[in-house]
Amino acid sequence: MNRRRFLSTFAGGVAPLAFPPVFRRSTDEIIQFPKQPIADVHVHLLGSSPVNGCYLSSRFQNSFAVRFSQLFTNLGDGDTPDARDRAYVDRLLRLISELPDNWRGILLPMDGIYDASGELDLNSTLFLIPNDYVLSVAGESEKLVPAASVNPHRKDAIDELERVAALGAVVVKWIPNTMGIDPSDKSILPFYRKMKQLNLTLLSHTGTEYAVGGAVDQTLGNPQLLRLPLSEGLNIIAAHCASGGGDSNGSYFSQFLGMVDDFPNLYGDISGLSMLHKVASLRHLIRIPHYFEKLCYGSDFPLYYTPATSPFYFLGLLSISTAMALEKIPNDLQRDIATLTTLSAPEQFFGRGYEVINGLKAEE
Repeated sequence: MNRRRFLSTFAGGVAPLAFPPVFRRSTDEIIQFPKQPIADVHVHLLGSSPVNGCYLSSRFQNSFAVRFSQLFTNLGDGDTPDARDRAYVDRLLRLISELPDNWRGILLPMDGIYDASGELDLNSTLFLIPNDYVLSVAGESEKLVPAASVNPHRKDAIDELERVAALGAVVVKWIPNTMGIDPSDKSILPFYRKMKQLNLTLLSHTGTEYAVGGAVDQTLGNPQLLRLPLSEGLNIIAAHCASGGGDSNGSYFSQFLGMVDDFPNLYGDISGLSMLHKVASLRHLIRIPHYFEKLCYGSDFPLYYTPATSPFYFLGLLSISTAMALEKIPNDLQRDIATLTTLSAPEQFFGRGYEVINGLKAEE
């Protein structure tokens, strides 16, 4: 039993003693799913085995964020990196098997940093989860849809876009802060135009980035830098709604909210906004339902399933009894969906990924 599950079990045992029966609710009555198809646009594939093409730098492995996550999240048991990668995939497949048949998850890889000649620079790269590994794992379940991660500075960037699109990738995933990408760089206009031609959607991290343990430049998470690809007509999902960081023009979060009405092709996802240090952003969005018209559902699986997230952080919007029942849901992905539906997230929000991501099809 991992530590998060231990804490949840402990809370479940202590809470009935602390609160009278009137505060208790059944977990079964609290699990609700939208009737329409669900598109989770933010599901991470993690791995460490060179057999799968993965790479983890020592800086990444020793980062506080990774060590903290490992305390509470079982990322995969095994005696070898290959066995641990397999255990992680098996766990993900088990969890999604318990979700409705109309759930689809976009499975995310991560490209590295490239030098001036367009070659992969492993000395600067924090971690690497290759496109081919994601394509392989996504092939194990009809519920998983592959994304690709292509740094536009790699010398074969256009060729790689064409290759992964032909193999079924529907999204390109970036973390500009850690990949050294300035989205406003006009030299990558050919890359954007090829993405547009291939009907690929850009899922770009916005806001500061600390979860992966390092950054080339935190200002690269400024959502204003996305104006160039937006002007090229690309559909763009600003991951995490730029929650975290800011400049003289205000918080990145408020700047993102100011952009959504100006660009019909700009959306956000709410991945990671259940974390303690970001929960104020999600509370703000819930109070103003208008914003949900431009939001996509993203779980950020498995990065925030630690004590940094809890239904109890939404007390005031949730009753004590409801928070207790939600906390006891054992399936991480079920708990996330149930928490959001209980918070009255609009049903259409869960399926918006189908509108934003060309090539993502709901089950007929």
